[in-house]
Amino acid sequence: MQPHKLFYSVSFLQFFMSEVTGTTLILFLLAKGLSLQSANFLLVVFFVSIFLFEIPTGAIADKYGRKISIVMGLCCFLVYSMLFVWADLMWLLVFAQVFGGLAICLQSGSLESWVVENSDKPMEVLFTTANSIQYILGFICGLLGAFLATFNYSLPWAASIVSIILCIFLCCFYMGEKNIPHRKASTTHIKTIIRESVRIGFENKSIWIVFIIGLFISFSNPAGNTFQQPRLVGLSEQGIWIMGLIKAGYSLCMTLGSYLVRKLGARYSDVHILMYACGMIGIWLILAGAFNTFYPVLLTFLIYEIGRGMYPVAKQIFLNKRISNEYRSTLLSLDSAISQLGMCIGLIVTGIVSRNFTNLASDQTPIQISWVLCGGIALIPIFLLLYVHRGSRKNSSWKEKATKQNV
Repeated sequence: MQPHKLFYSVSFLQFFMSEVTGTTLILFLLAKGLSLQSANFLLVVFFVSIFLFEIPTGAIADKYGRKISIVMGLCCFLVYSMLFVWADLMWLLVFAQVFGGLAICLQSGSLESWVVENSDKPMEVLFTTANSIQYILGFICGLLGAFLATFNYSLPWAASIVSIILCIFLCCFYMGEKNIPHRKASTTHIKTIIRESVRIGFENKSIWIVFIIGLFISFSNPAGNTFQQPRLVGLSEQGIWIMGLIKAGYSLCMTLGSYLVRKLGARYSDVHILMYACGMIGIWLILAGAFNTFYPVLLTFLIYEIGRGMYPVAKQIFLNKRISNEYRSTLLSLDSAISQLGMCIGLIVTGIVSRNFTNLASDQTPIQISWVLCGGIALIPIFLLLYVHRGSRKNSSWKEKATKQNV
């Protein structure tokens, strides 16, 4: 199987295994007897685990290979899913979240690094196509996850477990990898890889600016992601089934966002496209929080999702153009770890704000405050990107003048 086709297939299955359960995840936790604050606490455990494991697992992929890291991650995700669906005790759910965090860490950056190193397709094509496939799949997952959950909240998890097993099979038997003899012969220690990656990341202004941007955008994400289910289902006064249609709708919007990045890439720089994505996320989340009737909230939320579809593709292109293969997985993991830190802070803050929201009939003011707050935070990266862009333009002007003088 050609590397780019395997990449699309594995991306498809990875997205399916998480999204088919994600459609009703918070509702599932509420059905287990947890409050919205307790659900946020579990998510904090998940993202703290990712923060702690990201850099060491990225170094494992750089030292021992991408394939082994991906397969180990899928096995951990299998353990997480089986524990999560059958556990009712809080400590078991916490234990499951730790496995889930480790699973994400072992996979994040590894698949991305593998395809960049093994495929001859341009990054713009690889990442925009993969994200478009995922978002279209989100349409299917939204409908399927909500449909299965109407019968039993555990059924989406059963579908997820099947996709995990299939993904493990594909990776074990079809994933080839370059540079394995070189990695095995290398005397570079994991600690050295981590140290050098951190040094490179923070000495390169363009890279560490993106790290900080990820911190702010990740802070803003929990409010939209975690509270969309109770907010939209509650405002609609319909059953769980409405969330399937909404999920399908915003998956299409995210697909449109990914497609826009490819189109805008022909006319604008990667810095400008990243700015547009952050602006879309911030402005429309604020508006979605300001309104409090179903259709205005739904419309503004869907436009916000276009921005969310733009952001990961724009960030992937920007970052991968500025890092080398030697430390690629570790640097991508470092970026992810910093993003998880933002996610944890966002979950804690929005969890405190929304602690009085316990069921679909609760007052939605806490969710509105969270959305407006997080939308404002998402606008801060625009100013950081303007700083990067102006600095690069000054450097270019200085180099042009120096060249002319030498001539």
